[in-house]
Amino acid sequence: MRTTYLKLALTAFFWGAVFHLAKYAVGHLSPLAIASWRFLSAGVLLVPLVYWREGLDWAGLRRNALPLLAMAAVGICGFNIALFYGLHWTSPVNGALIIALSPALTVMLSALLNRDAVSARQLGGLALGLAGVATVVSHGSLAALLALLFTPGDVLVFGGALAMAIYSTIPRRFVRGLAPLQVSAATVGLGGLLMGAIAQFASPDFYTVPPAGVVAAIAVMSVFGSVLAYMWWNDGVAKLGAARTAMFMNLVPIFAALIGVALGQPLSGAQLAGAVLVIGGVALASGRPAAPVPRPAH
Repeated sequence: MRTTYLKLALTAFFWGAVFHLAKYAVGHLSPLAIASWRFLSAGVLLVPLVYWREGLDWAGLRRNALPLLAMAAVGICGFNIALFYGLHWTSPVNGALIIALSPALTVMLSALLNRDAVSARQLGGLALGLAGVATVVSHGSLAALLALLFTPGDVLVFGGALAMAIYSTIPRRFVRGLAPLQVSAATVGLGGLLMGAIAQFASPDFYTVPPAGVVAAIAVMSVFGSVLAYMWWNDGVAKLGAARTAMFMNLVPIFAALIGVALGQPLSGAQLAGAVLVIGGVALASGRPAAPVPRPAH
C-alpha cells in the first residue's frame, strides 16, 4: 500500500512539472499540438510496453470498448484541451484554484455513480486540501480570493477538472474484468489518436518541427507525465478507489510551486503553509480509520 501512495505522490510531482514544461513549450507550438504529440508519443510507448509485460487483453478491451472510449475522449482528450486552452485565457491563480476542485468533484461523482460511502476522514482531508490550495493560490490573502473574477477560460478549466473526475470515476462502475495497465494503454492511446485527429484540422502548426528543447520537453511530459503517471493513477484507482486517489491531485499545485522554487522563484510563507495543509489533508484522507479496541469480556 505504501508503494501505491508513493507512486501517486510521484504522479502528482510529474503533473506539477508538466505546468513548467508546457509553459516553455507553448512559446513555440500551440497547446493542441503539444498535447497531441505528448499523448501520441505516450501511446506509442505504452501500448508496446503493455503488450510486452502482459499481452493485450483483446476480449476485455472489446467488452469495455464504450467506457474506455469515453475515458479517452473525456479524461485524456477533453481534459488536456480544456486545461491548456483554459490556462491560455485565464490567470494561473484562477486555474490552480479551479483544478483543485477535481478531488471534490471525484468524491461526489463516486458517491453518486459508485455509491461509495464518504467517510469523515475523507471530508476532513478534502477540506484541508482545498484550504491549502486556496492559501497557495491566494498568497494567504482572503481579499485576493474574494476578488477573483471568472472568465470563459475559467469555465474551460472547470471543465478540465470535471473531466479528470469523470476519468477517475468511470472504471469502477463501468469497466469489468480489465487490468489497470490495460485501461491505461487503451485510454492514453485512444486519447492521443483523438487529439491528433483534431489537431490536423484545428492546429496549423501540428507538423511544424520545433526546437530541440521543445522536443525534449514533450518527451519528458510523454514518458513521465503520461505513461508512468496514468499507469500509476489507474492502479491507484483500482486499489484505493477514485475518492481516495483523487486526494493526491491536491499535491499538483504544491509540487508546481516547489519546482518553481528550484528554478529560482521565491517560496512565500503562504505557499509553505498551504503545502503543510495539503499534505496533511492527503495523509488524513488516505489513512485508514483505526480499528476499534475490543472490549474485555465480562
